[in-house]
Amino acid sequence: MAVSFITALLLLVQPVADPTYFAFNSPQCVVHRLAQGNPLPLIVRTEHPPCPWTSDEASRVEIGRHLSNYSWWNFDRTNNLELASTKIDGTMLLPGEEFSYNETVGERTEANGFREAKVIAEYGYTDGIGGGVCQPASNLHAAAFYAGLDITERWTHRFRVKYMPPGLDATIDWGKKDLKIRNNTPFPVVFQMGKVEQGELLVRVYAPARTWRVDYKYEVVKNVPSDTINYTIEENVTDPVEYYGRPGFELKKIVYRKDMRTGERKKVRIINDEYFPSPWSLRVAAYPGGERVVSGVSPNKINALLKGTKYSVDSANFSDLERLAGQWIRWSYVPTSKDRAFVRFSQLKKFVDLASIAAPGETKIP
Repeated sequence: MAVSFITALLLLVQPVADPTYFAFNSPQCVVHRLAQGNPLPLIVRTEHPPCPWTSDEASRVEIGRHLSNYSWWNFDRTNNLELASTKIDGTMLLPGEEFSYNETVGERTEANGFREAKVIAEYGYTDGIGGGVCQPASNLHAAAFYAGLDITERWTHRFRVKYMPPGLDATIDWGKKDLKIRNNTPFPVVFQMGKVEQGELLVRVYAPARTWRVDYKYEVVKNVPSDTINYTIEENVTDPVEYYGRPGFELKKIVYRKDMRTGERKKVRIINDEYFPSPWSLRVAAYPGGERVVSGVSPNKINALLKGTKYSVDSANFSDLERLAGQWIRWSYVPTSKDRAFVRFSQLKKFVDLASIAAPGETKIP
């Protein structure tokens, strides 16, 4: 018996009908109860639905997705990324419910299994417990964004992170910054977190049906070159650049959301994203002029310091920023072969076998 027929029948026979009944009750469950000869569950709003959705039943249509790469051989960061992803994997939001990244993942402490790894600080990069947990947050934000869900709290990184398309990242900070997502659809939505190949994080948002289609593009309204250098001492300098000095910029985001039920397409009001320039981190045998941090350095002066190396100010620019400006940016394409290889983190017995994996050549530039 078709679910649509059951839905219509139930709405007709019940004296007190709730049009949002199937937002909270699974049609599959209702059909199963009828097939077993059980009476029809009442179509009234109750605190505990008689036929609640399960995660598997709600995971019918992929409505949002994002794929990004991570340095799996950076074992401490990978531990944090995969641990956070495991805590989120399988989360189901009923209509109107709000997801909090911090509440779901918990405080990033050693007692909770998180390790020390690089995090973004005001003047560059430093070590901190939980480094890497922003990448699952960014992936989840992008996937939920394309699913058309309401992003009720989201913060950009201080500096742009290269693993995300411009304007789609999200940073989190326990007690200060959170990622919050509200289900604004008439159906439950499910977050799935997993990987398709080693070092490839895939986040998927599922629902029984697709409610929204989202179109997104941006314009670069401001570009600010990096003018700060952090020096670090190293006796025998073979590679002078520890981190690129990336430019900062401001994006004007253009977002449209189309209601798949009515065909109505509306522009979404959204504030601009602004990123600060990240400082250059250079290795030297001795501090120039005795100063560890120097600000207000011109691009020409930085190029002079980099003369004779493979680096330049231009090589630190984001090659995709201007190239993608003005174009509609679609959600991540995942080839069928990779899609079939998708394994959810909650199904994995362990994250990284440190003893059996040989790391590739060390990569210094993030």
